[in-house]
Amino acid sequence: MAQPKRRSRPRPHLLTRQPEAPEAPVAPEPAATGGVSTRELVAVGSALLILLFLIKIYGVGRYSLTTTTALLAATPTQVALGTVTVYAYYILPAVALGTGWFAIRYRRRIQPALWPLIAIVVLVTALASPYKYLVQALAVVLAALCGELIIRRYRRRWASSADERLVRRGRSLDGWQGQSVLYLGAAALAFQFMHSLDAPWVSAQAFLLNTAAVPATQQMTVDRNQLRVVPERLFYGYPIAETEEWVTVLHAETRYVMRIPQSAIDTRLTCHNEDDQLTGDQPLLEALKGNQYNSPNLDCRKVLEYLATKAPGQPPPTWN
Repeated sequence: MAQPKRRSRPRPHLLTRQPEAPEAPVAPEPAATGGVSTRELVAVGSALLILLFLIKIYGVGRYSLTTTTALLAATPTQVALGTVTVYAYYILPAVALGTGWFAIRYRRRIQPALWPLIAIVVLVTALASPYKYLVQALAVVLAALCGELIIRRYRRRWASSADERLVRRGRSLDGWQGQSVLYLGAAALAFQFMHSLDAPWVSAQAFLLNTAAVPATQQMTVDRNQLRVVPERLFYGYPIAETEEWVTVLHAETRYVMRIPQSAIDTRLTCHNEDDQLTGDQPLLEALKGNQYNSPNLDCRKVLEYLATKAPGQPPPTWN
């Protein structure tokens, strides 16, 4: 018996477009979280630094907007680097102890290859820190450790409580754990910043002029808003801007902005203003060596006593 022939299925033509498979549904993108991006942190940090520098200029000018504007116009680029240098006594211990604190706090997240770099940063900044200011920073760290112990104690007590309100309080303390040194350190730096707000960002100098200059146009403690001009040729101040022909000096006592020709300056010596500038101390490295700290810059009042014995146009006299 003959078998029926099988009909062959028509082969699809190569040029025939095959029906596309239905695409898988695309999952909706997660909503943006409330976190802050790196760009936003940089923008906020830059704005805060600019604000701090403006406050610094405002304090150096003794809270006079006229003097603040004159200082900002005279030296707009030296404020940032000079301010950081002025507070190096506090910044170095903060970097040393802060880096060590957070390295121990987040030790599980740090890669092993980064530990030598962290150790170098901590060691170098600690050895370069003045001994007196390093001890003050250690006191802040000890206070932070006490705060951590208190937070841990209450967090454990409230976590095991039957009261739901205490349990929520214990959970709120989780975000504070390990951050005590950050808040206490920021508070200490803010206090020192405000305490030395009127300290300029440049070194003081004692000036002896060939001709007298005007250090102020009034005496605020005696005759307010009354013109009072007493020229002087011997004073100390802060050179905030300088060219080949002129030097802009901020008078140390009156905070009057003086513009003096270079040809009128007979002698200028760098000094240390004990009333405004921070007092130095031996770094930890020198303390370990047993060396005593001796600043090369004397108090400006003593330098003025020396310049008072010098006649303009004559060589500096010998002083023992």
